[in-house]
Amino acid sequence: MKQETAATDLTGFQNPSGLLWLIALLYLAITIGYGIVNPLFEAPDEHWHFFTTVFVAENGRLPFVEFPDYDKWMAQEAAQPPLYYMLGALIIAPIDTGMAREQVWLNPFANIGYAAAATNLNRVIQTPAANWPWHGYALAAYLLRGFSTLLGLGTVLLVYGNGRLLWPNYPQRGLVAAAIVAFLPQFNFQHAAITNDALITFLASLGLWQMLRLWRNGWSRRRLLLLGVTTGLAALSKNAGVLLGLLAVGVTGLLALQSDPDWRQVRKRVGETAVFVLLPFLLIAGWLWWRNIMLYGDWTATEPFIRIAGGDRHYTIRQVLQESGGLWTSFFAIFGWFNLRAPEWVYWVWNSIVLFALAGLAKSIISRSATNNQKKTNLVLSPHSSVLIPSLILIGWLLAVYSGLALFMLRTEAAQGRLLFPAIVPPALVVGYGLSSWGRAAVAAPILALITTLFALFGVIRPTYALPPVVSALPETAVSLNADMGKGLTLVGAESHVETAVPGDRLSFTLYWRAEQPPDDAPEFKLELLGRDVEDPVGQLHSYHGRGLYPANLWPAGALIADSFTIRLEDEIDAPVLARTFVRLVAEDEADRPKSVPIGDVKIVPQTWPEPAETVLAEVGDGVQLTAVSLSQTTAKPGDTVTVHATWQVISPPGKHLTTLIHLAEAGQPPLAVGDSPPRQGSYPTTVWAAGEVIEDEYALTIPTGLGNGRYPIWIGMYDSETVVPLPVMVNGVGQPDGRYLVGWIDVRN
Repeated sequence: MKQETAATDLTGFQNPSGLLWLIALLYLAITIGYGIVNPLFEAPDEHWHFFTTVFVAENGRLPFVEFPDYDKWMAQEAAQPPLYYMLGALIIAPIDTGMAREQVWLNPFANIGYAAAATNLNRVIQTPAANWPWHGYALAAYLLRGFSTLLGLGTVLLVYGNGRLLWPNYPQRGLVAAAIVAFLPQFNFQHAAITNDALITFLASLGLWQMLRLWRNGWSRRRLLLLGVTTGLAALSKNAGVLLGLLAVGVTGLLALQSDPDWRQVRKRVGETAVFVLLPFLLIAGWLWWRNIMLYGDWTATEPFIRIAGGDRHYTIRQVLQESGGLWTSFFAIFGWFNLRAPEWVYWVWNSIVLFALAGLAKSIISRSATNNQKKTNLVLSPHSSVLIPSLILIGWLLAVYSGLALFMLRTEAAQGRLLFPAIVPPALVVGYGLSSWGRAAVAAPILALITTLFALFGVIRPTYALPPVVSALPETAVSLNADMGKGLTLVGAESHVETAVPGDRLSFTLYWRAEQPPDDAPEFKLELLGRDVEDPVGQLHSYHGRGLYPANLWPAGALIADSFTIRLEDEIDAPVLARTFVRLVAEDEADRPKSVPIGDVKIVPQTWPEPAETVLAEVGDGVQLTAVSLSQTTAKPGDTVTVHATWQVISPPGKHLTTLIHLAEAGQPPLAVGDSPPRQGSYPTTVWAAGEVIEDEYALTIPTGLGNGRYPIWIGMYDSETVVPLPVMVNGVGQPDGRYLVGWIDVRN
């Protein structure tokens, strides 16, 4: 009993209602902060939910999906259960949203669902129409976000309420559970968005509370009727509500069977279940199912959703289970359009909270099992209760929601933790119970949770959507360009923040732009890194300015915009190479391509260099060694091209431009054919060679037409590209004539 007493005084306060108010106020402050800091429609499906609500408000009727020309502004949400949109329509009815479709600007370059992206994370480009003071569509959208936030508050309170019904004598368990939910970053983010998930989560939590209340406080027709109404409304909110209705019927039926050994009394209560639970459920939601059958031939309206989402992917259960990692991670913290992750430490914190709770749960079970005189039901329930009904309610609901989601994932991509929020009460209560078993130490978990959600808001979301700054002058570290790029834009300067990289690396750049008069339309620009194949960039960005957030037509006139962004190099690059970086605007007709402006070079080297050779064929100059050389063939005819393979090893940087000498010549005679070329065809000049590098190269030598039959030597060497003076070539300390090394012989036969 000492352990339970300590747990009761979890925080040193004896006022659970005061702590609940504190949790509720913190939740409201944080979630409202998410709603303001996160730009409009930067949450999954948010603009579709918004425009579906607007349609209902403006037309006074429900939308539907009509193929093939379905409304792209509502997409699959037009076929969703409508209660959220109907309630939202009442909220925004007085607001003029007639220009919303013209004012909401979707980003055509948005990287939806791609968390590795560094730019174009925004689904929507925010225009002045969304600025404070809000009006029109922005006011309507923020009011709907506030509606979701209030629904989330209801869910937090219901988590506590469910806990009090389970453990009347231990309020700290419900408090900890409520705090964990209130400070869950994904919960805050999702309830700061326009989404029907907020309504189904609230109604499902309310339905569970009503079922536990029936179990705890006894049978009454009023409670049955309220449960039937709740489940019917849940079914009008999202299809998961159908599962809630089925669970409610099953639970009340089981309660009826347990209530009295008199079969007549049991039959009476089963009848009351049918009348007060099942009938309201069917009356409230049944019309929607009939409508769906008439419109889509599918009472759940899943078919139009699947079709719009790209069709049935026909996954197996195994493939669905392989997506569990993403489902788990996104239950805690994935933002934007499923493309913005929190830092890894956030997930470590939440994984630790869960493990800490499970360890506490195990500790509590073991300690009670070891104490014979301990009341066994203290683990979950009051001394006078059975574990069957609450277990069925909570575990059954969690399994039902997960199973429904898994079935949905068989057909379409849906591994998003938010879709498990309708079942958030059971895991929250388990975590609350497990943490509370540690006594006062349990306070650390809500505090850590609070830290993670505040960091996610101000350290992840806010900087991601921050506009590029206006600067007063070009910094000294930038290259001055003052290039007229067309469309009234001047590229004032540029700065590359990475000098050397490997394939797959991220490279950071800052471009400094100015528009004396912002253009009427938003120009697109391209940054391209060109390697050995100039037609196939090794890295590129095609975007509006400001990482896709700040197109040039929104700039203040004459301002110097510091546009910083990151691009990712391709994983497969023919390295080493000195990639040249170019910037240009994109023309409507790429055949009439605007000029490209070079802004600098980036040295790209292999992930690992070839192993240094133990044998050196020749020393070339002061710092280069020839360690291997060979011919692709030993016989040829006039007109053939012979390839010379060479490997250079750098002892010290040459520090100047060198050209490789490839000659077909008799000893001491002028060359009969030359294949001179800068190393790697000029794509990796010797000015950037560094000590320790091993460069594998090849050169082409064409046998001249008219060359007589015979056996001819081929030579290799290097010379200064400016002075054409050969570098000395030493073999075993002996200088070679004319600064050349004999590669081998070629037999020429006509």
